[in-house]
Amino acid sequence: VRIFQGRDAQGKRRYLNKTIRGTKKDADKYLSKTLTAMSTGTYVEASTLSVDDYLDRWLQGAAKGRVRDRTFDDYSDLLKRYVRPALGKVRLCDLRPLDIQSLYTDMQGSGLSARTVRYTHAVLNSALKQAVKWHMLFRNPCDGVELPRMVRREMQALSPEQASRFLAIAGESEQGVVFSFALASGMRPEEYLGLKWSDIDLEKGTATVRRTLVWRKGGGWYFGEPKTSRSRRTVPFPASLVRALITHRRIQAEARLKLGKDYQNNDLVFAASEGTPHNLGNLTQRHFRPILTKAGTAKDGEEQSEI
Repeated sequence: VRIFQGRDAQGKRRYLNKTIRGTKKDADKYLSKTLTAMSTGTYVEASTLSVDDYLDRWLQGAAKGRVRDRTFDDYSDLLKRYVRPALGKVRLCDLRPLDIQSLYTDMQGSGLSARTVRYTHAVLNSALKQAVKWHMLFRNPCDGVELPRMVRREMQALSPEQASRFLAIAGESEQGVVFSFALASGMRPEEYLGLKWSDIDLEKGTATVRRTLVWRKGGGWYFGEPKTSRSRRTVPFPASLVRALITHRRIQAEARLKLGKDYQNNDLVFAASEGTPHNLGNLTQRHFRPILTKAGTAKDGEEQSEI
């Protein structure tokens, strides 16, 4: 079967050539079906492109311009870790719902949570939905899979008594002011760790969220945009915290003068000893969890992965 498909950008005539292993009637049937699909815009030409190659194109051509850098890194890492090893060598046009269902089953069988499987599905589904829009697939194979049921656990929070005990112990830590501010403001970690002194009004006792602190996978950091438009807000904090911040700023200024040129002045309210931003993982493991344990609230705070 030979079907004229118009001319390419260079004016060269393009044809679809297909060999049918069967009778002339079979060839006529294929021709009729293909011409109908072309006329209705539902024709998808079989491609030798692998899932790996397609995901590369999707990440760079569609995802990168649509999502934040941190989200893009998460997408890339998730696809590399779970999807590519199992499905990367499969031709995109040959990808079936059963292949994807088997991937999710294997992920659960290896001990991964339903949340991880569902997040993987969300990313892969988005990628394959774009393939349909680009006329590289007739339908999205993700539409035919079943997802594991989410088991939602109750969020663990400190009681007022536990919070008081936690703050008393935190006051003995060099990073105590960070935890006091986190508890009083209710900000996300990436918000209060991205605060600059220019965002703090000590007279009014307020802090304004204008940016977030983002750590890149593999190292390095940058200031990003708040999560949503509503995340840009001004948050009040108590007078006791005003006094603590004044003391904290004085100690920070003394450290900056002592280090001189070795101090990296980013104007951060909460910074490491050399002026660089705090890494949340280090802050959690070295300070937050030990304080929880010492305050006798580690069991209640065990589910908390963030400060």
